[in-house]
Amino acid sequence: MNSRGGHPGSPRPRGRPSSDSVDRALAKAALEEFVARGYHAMSMESIAARAGVSKVSLYRRWSSKLAVTAEVFRLLSGTTPVEDQGSFEADIRFLLEHSIRSETAKPAAKILMRTMGEISGNPKLLALYRAHLLTPRIEQLRVFIERARVRKELRAEVPTDVACAMIAGPLFLYYLTLLTEAEVDLPRDLAAQLTRTILGGIAR
Repeated sequence: MNSRGGHPGSPRPRGRPSSDSVDRALAKAALEEFVARGYHAMSMESIAARAGVSKVSLYRRWSSKLAVTAEVFRLLSGTTPVEDQGSFEADIRFLLEHSIRSETAKPAAKILMRTMGEISGNPKLLALYRAHLLTPRIEQLRVFIERARVRKELRAEVPTDVACAMIAGPLFLYYLTLLTEAEVDLPRDLAAQLTRTILGGIAR
């Protein structure tokens, strides 16, 4: 028996949430608060209330609102390498279709636009965004482009970061129109048409 009178490995008392479940609840609440209210309007109290836990539990994990936001950005930073689809054209189409048709497209648009507004004029938030969100995605695209360069599918005179901008730019605009519900005439085969247009500018 352990010092509290229970056996090692015995279940926690009913009603007492596990540390992992509290971590998940707080991380989810922090993300939802950031998207719904923004960095300046959200508070440690509102995050704890949304998660249904005490402020003590929140402060035990993160010491400030900035630390919470760093965790939100870290959670959003996950990027998985785009598996080689066999050609530059197939790679671009796969990336665009995944980004456009994904069920997370609209939430991603909300997060992107919220983040753009919050980091303006705030050097600390800008540094967090650059480290956790922007840089990993740029690096992912650079790997993507260099793979095409090795296969000699990319025009030699096109700089890598220009090619990255050619791919990322249309996605940024798509997310903006999705979020604002702008009246734009986008075709059903948007990914295919964007792929052809991008290739026309940077492919050999």
